[in-house]
Amino acid sequence: MLKYQFLLITVLLALTDLIQGQNITTGNNTLDEESARNLMQRIDDVYWKSATAYRRFADDTLSPEILMREKLREFYDTMQKYDWKNFNDPLLKRQFQVILRGASYPPIDHKFKRATQLLKGMSRRKWVCKKEEPQKCKMAFVHQIKTIFTNSDNLNEIKYYWREWRNKLPLDVIQAFHYYIDYYRNLTVANETASKYWYDQYEDTNFLTELEGLMETIGPFYREMHAHLRHVLRIKYGKDIIPPTGLIPHHLMEQVTYQSWKKDSVLRNPFPENKLPNLQSELDDAGFSPFDLVNISARFFGSIGFENLTENFMHDHFIEMEPGSGGPDCKSRIFDFGEIEMNYCPKVYYKKLLQTHGDVSTIQYALAKNNLSVGLNQEASPGFGNALGEAVILSVSTPKHLQQRLGLLKDYEYDDLLNTNRLYRLAVHSLLTIPTYFVHEKLWVDIINKNISIADINCHYWNLMQKYMGVGKPVENEEGSTYDMPYKFYEGIVDQFRSTKKIFGEFLGYQIYRAVCLNIGEYQRGNAYKTLDNCDLAGNKQVGHLLNEMMSAGSSKPWREIIKPLTVRKLTHLTGTAFIEYYNSINEWLSEDNLSKNLQVGWTATDRCTKAQ
Repeated sequence: MLKYQFLLITVLLALTDLIQGQNITTGNNTLDEESARNLMQRIDDVYWKSATAYRRFADDTLSPEILMREKLREFYDTMQKYDWKNFNDPLLKRQFQVILRGASYPPIDHKFKRATQLLKGMSRRKWVCKKEEPQKCKMAFVHQIKTIFTNSDNLNEIKYYWREWRNKLPLDVIQAFHYYIDYYRNLTVANETASKYWYDQYEDTNFLTELEGLMETIGPFYREMHAHLRHVLRIKYGKDIIPPTGLIPHHLMEQVTYQSWKKDSVLRNPFPENKLPNLQSELDDAGFSPFDLVNISARFFGSIGFENLTENFMHDHFIEMEPGSGGPDCKSRIFDFGEIEMNYCPKVYYKKLLQTHGDVSTIQYALAKNNLSVGLNQEASPGFGNALGEAVILSVSTPKHLQQRLGLLKDYEYDDLLNTNRLYRLAVHSLLTIPTYFVHEKLWVDIINKNISIADINCHYWNLMQKYMGVGKPVENEEGSTYDMPYKFYEGIVDQFRSTKKIFGEFLGYQIYRAVCLNIGEYQRGNAYKTLDNCDLAGNKQVGHLLNEMMSAGSSKPWREIIKPLTVRKLTHLTGTAFIEYYNSINEWLSEDNLSKNLQVGWTATDRCTKAQ
């Protein structure tokens, strides 16, 4: 009797297992590749419905990527039951790999959303008191303080606002920052680092090492620029403020950064007698409207072989923003999930002409990759689209393009001296912003990887600023002030504005640009008539093929594989040599000018964390 009872129990358990097994399978009751394809179709439907809903009811707090990750969360458990790593179909395997990255993250709650909202909006919050009217405390950084940094020559005023913005950093912002630290630290399990998750979309846990290599590549160039700027500031503000050797105070380095595009600034062009053209006047004379900038950008892509955007598409998908709605930089708002739409700036100026080309590049990227199925239709990695846009911007900013394609600057001949002035302004902006973003990136990764303690965040920040930028703390803050990082650091840990995107997109953009220019013969090393800084990509169908191949790949392959066909050597890593090559003439001029003035290049750094103990 007991024997039969045992057999009956065994049979019942087997049936239970079978029933449970059927409950976790889909389609034909197996977990094979055909079943996986059916599951992908269901996920695809959910994805596109959610993407369309996002477009109609846009949430400005969380990025579309995070929102889509949350929408697909219901499928993660089922997907993980498949033996997807052994699928025969490489694209199906890739889909599972990309989508399941989201399974590593906990569900988003109101605390995450609140912290993100605080960090994103802190530059526009008003908490600083006026220097002359201390009872009035309604000054924000982006709208008021940045303007003072850009236009004021009053050192006491600049230093006051640098210090006060940090002294009065709101407690809820500090708490949001600490929440983000805990969020990433808590993702890890034994023997893991948080950078594994921070860099998951780059598919390289040690991606920071590659970024550090880029800083080493541009280091000599940066040090020459640093010596030059230290000399310029010394002339402007005196030897008591700026020592001939050593660190540049941070508030003055910030001023130089903000003034890099300003006509009347602390900067002095290498050849001041050769005045750069007034491009704003040229644009005004040409009578361009805001929509003309969109049309011009769309025509660029048509000229290189992309399918022309129809008149109906242009009318329905490009909408002019209300005045003042784009923020101080009049930044376009782009929806590239679901229905594509671009809300463009209602102003016309040179920088916006360039940015609009980058924005339309984002639209073209979306059109190319949105044809792919869910997962594969993502950006190859955060900042990859930025890099494609940067390559286009470098092309359309050339004198050749502005003169021959847009009919501007007809009365100017860009000789070597005038072109040196042009590249000087570009180099100052790029050489100061890239290391800034890297310091922010390095600091953040060191924090979440627990390489430093919470107590040492501030001193470690200044150690990094000294090491990579030759910049020092201008003044000690009041007791109780916590952190000295600028608002861009806090923005840089939020998904939409990650510092990683900025660094990656900038370097890869120059890398793509150089590779394409070499491929089409518009850049020939040693040929004074075929220089990299005047390579125009417009009108070349081979360019369109190369860009379209990268755009159409989406995330069907790792980003390293996507850039592999660009070079003869099949490079699959980031390199800073294209950046150096682009600014070679400025690098040479700086070295010679610093030598002729007997300026010391470099600085001495001290360990502020050791002193703080």
